[in-house]
Amino acid sequence: MALGDGIRRNIASVSQQERNRFRDALIALNQRFFPGDRTDFPAGHVSHWFKQDEIHQATHVHGGPAFLPWHRELCNRFEALLRAVDPDLSLHYWDWNTDPAPLFTATFMGTANGDAGDPWLSAGFYDPNVVGDNYRDNSIHGLNLSPPSYPLHANPADPPKSLTRAKQAGAPPVGQTVGGAVWPTDSQIVGAGTFQQFNDLIQGCEMGTSNNCAHGMAHTYIGGTIGNPHTSFRDPFVFLLHSNVDRLWAMWQTQPGHADRLDPGQVYGPDGTNASSPINAPLQPWAGEANWTTTGGWPVRPWYTPENQQVAKTSKDLTVVIPPCYDTLPTVPASVTLVTSSVNFNDVPVGETAARAIVFSAISCGDVHLSITAGPTVLTGPSGTNFGMFPPPLGTTVTIPYIASSTPPVGRLWISYKGTTPLDVATGTVTVHCAETNQDFVVPIAANTIARPTVAVMLVLDQSGSMGWLAGIDPTTKRIDVLHQAAAQFVQLAQDSSRVGDAVGMVSFDHNAYPGVAVTTNAGTGFDLAPVVAAIQALHPAGATSIGNGVALGRNTLNPVAGFNQKAMVVFTDGLENTSLFIADVLGSINDRTFAIGLGTAQQVSVGALTALANNTGGRLLLSGQLSPSIDDYFRLSKFFMQVLAGVTNTSIVTDPSGYILPGMKVRIPFVLNETDIDCTVILLEDLPAVRFFIETPAGDLMDPARATAAGATYAVGTNMSYYRFTLPLPLGANPAHAGTWHALLELDQKIFQRYARASDQSFAAVAARMVHGVRYSLSAQANSNLRMQGALTQSSLQPGATLTLRASLSEYGVPVDHRASVHAAVERPDNSQAGLALLEIEAGSFEASTIASMQGVYRFRMVASGVTMHGVPFTREQLLSGAVLPGGDNPFPTSGPSTRGQDKQLCELLECLLKPEMLGRLMTEYHIDANALRACIERWCKERLSGPSEEEIREREGTAITAITSAQAAGPVGPTLSSEIIAAVQDIFRKYRA
Repeated sequence: MALGDGIRRNIASVSQQERNRFRDALIALNQRFFPGDRTDFPAGHVSHWFKQDEIHQATHVHGGPAFLPWHRELCNRFEALLRAVDPDLSLHYWDWNTDPAPLFTATFMGTANGDAGDPWLSAGFYDPNVVGDNYRDNSIHGLNLSPPSYPLHANPADPPKSLTRAKQAGAPPVGQTVGGAVWPTDSQIVGAGTFQQFNDLIQGCEMGTSNNCAHGMAHTYIGGTIGNPHTSFRDPFVFLLHSNVDRLWAMWQTQPGHADRLDPGQVYGPDGTNASSPINAPLQPWAGEANWTTTGGWPVRPWYTPENQQVAKTSKDLTVVIPPCYDTLPTVPASVTLVTSSVNFNDVPVGETAARAIVFSAISCGDVHLSITAGPTVLTGPSGTNFGMFPPPLGTTVTIPYIASSTPPVGRLWISYKGTTPLDVATGTVTVHCAETNQDFVVPIAANTIARPTVAVMLVLDQSGSMGWLAGIDPTTKRIDVLHQAAAQFVQLAQDSSRVGDAVGMVSFDHNAYPGVAVTTNAGTGFDLAPVVAAIQALHPAGATSIGNGVALGRNTLNPVAGFNQKAMVVFTDGLENTSLFIADVLGSINDRTFAIGLGTAQQVSVGALTALANNTGGRLLLSGQLSPSIDDYFRLSKFFMQVLAGVTNTSIVTDPSGYILPGMKVRIPFVLNETDIDCTVILLEDLPAVRFFIETPAGDLMDPARATAAGATYAVGTNMSYYRFTLPLPLGANPAHAGTWHALLELDQKIFQRYARASDQSFAAVAARMVHGVRYSLSAQANSNLRMQGALTQSSLQPGATLTLRASLSEYGVPVDHRASVHAAVERPDNSQAGLALLEIEAGSFEASTIASMQGVYRFRMVASGVTMHGVPFTREQLLSGAVLPGGDNPFPTSGPSTRGQDKQLCELLECLLKPEMLGRLMTEYHIDANALRACIERWCKERLSGPSEEEIREREGTAITAITSAQAAGPVGPTLSSEIIAAVQDIFRKYRA
């Protein structure tokens, strides 16, 4: 006999080791708790063991046709709890033809007579010395209805005060009559002709149909707590007894020539066809016991509020009808169910490959083997339509392993479909054979292709005064220069012919917001987005910072745009919000996915508000930290914009290295593509446009700009950028190139390099540096692919000490990459120290790791995944992530206070009216007040009050002026005040005028 084979056996025959594990699992169940508190209704914090008594008392399915299926469900669920503790265990049975005396020991079932004692006493299964009233007594209680509550000594979270036994001497009186009650033999029970006859032999005395009383006499034989049907499930031995009852029912069901007894529609005979029979009612309390106030049942968590984990099944459910595996059964025929009646490939984009599963469930005492024996075959569809299959483990065969569970195990066979041309429709069929049941399942297939999804992107760019500061990457480059280049490159990549139908627009902001260029569609001319690039290049630093104004204008510009599958905003800023509107003012109105890029340290950027803006919309925030002359920092903002473009267009980063290239040097940068990749873009960024750039296929064929055109690929040049984009496979060389190791080849054009390096506007030091270091470059290989990585970073807080959690999910054709990859992240801390972080695969294709952000500042992560595809071809994926913490980071975000502009305007209009000659002119003359001077003073005050902050105040807010400004002034426009003398005089005028 094999421990862990899922077969229920005679408990007397299993090893002492397995009995010990069975005992230990029972004890462990009393140390595991369902959610909630004892004082809840229904009660929470009930141990997994005490829950069995609660379930039994709540329902009491005895004396009727549902007795057998209800107790089978209870036993199956209990076995699942045991296996949650120890997966190798099964719910074995006590053969009531034998004396169980050897089982009643202090190391297994406790004593046979009197107090049960250990191991149950010390494990808290009962407590004879409980203090107070928190214990369960032996009475039958009804629930209090108003308010719903438990009577005294009825709370299921409490232990009973006693657990006793009164076992009769010798073996049970099976086949005998005792006191008029008959205990039928096993052969009589198993030989019953109908379900009704079987049920009568088990519990006729309880139903009042006969003196047959096998079930009741077994309880009485053990006696004590188990002899009382109301308290019997407080004794662990009861499950051995009921496992035996279920075994006899299973033996009756599997008698040769009676396949009807495994058929949910026939097994129960007339009880199954009677609509009002309990057989056709949901099994309680697992169905939720919604009408407990009238049925007399008890609501039980977690199958009631607040968890609401209800399972609506009747006694006819296959998981109830098909018996568990017992050692006394003949081979139980497998029951295989086709869960997916058809395979539907809905809306597959052109060029993408989708995977769909044919799902089967199986109930069996052994493994079930399924295989595709015909197809998948195309029945209708255009030329080129193909329904394919995958290699193992997703391939043409699948084994559903035997798992005893209340939920049948499932198996999946995967079918693929590659999108052809928009509006194409196809149908097909596939046949799957089950070896154990000799069934053939014919599954229809349907598919349709749609155009590649289009996206409209709105750039929201900061042009405030601080953008005129140096970026930190060299002695002369300003922040606005870095933005000009990075944002322009973003738009130039979006202009590619493969992105026809996409669109980009731009707005900018300082303390106000400015419409730049409306959402402009890439129509494929190569120049459609040029106005967006020109508008970006025309941005000049000025003013304060109102990110909320920019976001609001971006939203209002993007919202009415129609005709795109997706819309997104990209918000760039280098500073702290210092002028309303603030992000918090508009956060609730942003519906489109929003990415945020922050240029600066955690102290220089509105980290909290930007994080909320990105996270609330499904985007992400990327923070640069303090930039330096390093290569990575030089290209960091450009990489951020490219990462965002990849995220918006659902493109994967394959690799993203940086370096220097010197005169005479040739650089070979490898990148791996595989059969899941649809097309590829290789982008070269450089600080001088002096690098010749080629692509080498895995076979060694070379693609230069001229050969790119001939091969149907694209070669394009942008702002300090060039790129190749090509569809896979690439028709270059003797055989089309696809999977394998490709190379980007870089070499300096010495003439161009020397001309730039010796340009007259450069200092001697800059020229010397150029000659020593050469050209800085960054190369990014990206793939539009069926193998995708989605990375994310979440923070428990924005203050030092927060936990930063990295998560990555890998999928291939929509199927998790199950234990075929590893993911790690390189982290750069605020002090520039570095560390590695390995992400663990917590479930199929999902990886996770955490680190503590102990010091304030920006934490930058480079997440890298590597593995193999279903066909065993290597792949890599990369993504940049960032987080930040700073003291006070969890403080509320700034918001605009109530506006006084309306009140100020009304006051000014009132004063203007009052100061007219026909109103107060005579009184002011009487009191020797110069009306013209007063009028001029009030006009000046009103003009400045209503016109907003002055230029000097704006410079002070932004930090571009020498004089500092208080936070109170930064919150909103504050103008000059009227002198106290004038105010007093006007008040006196009004007072005399009223008199």
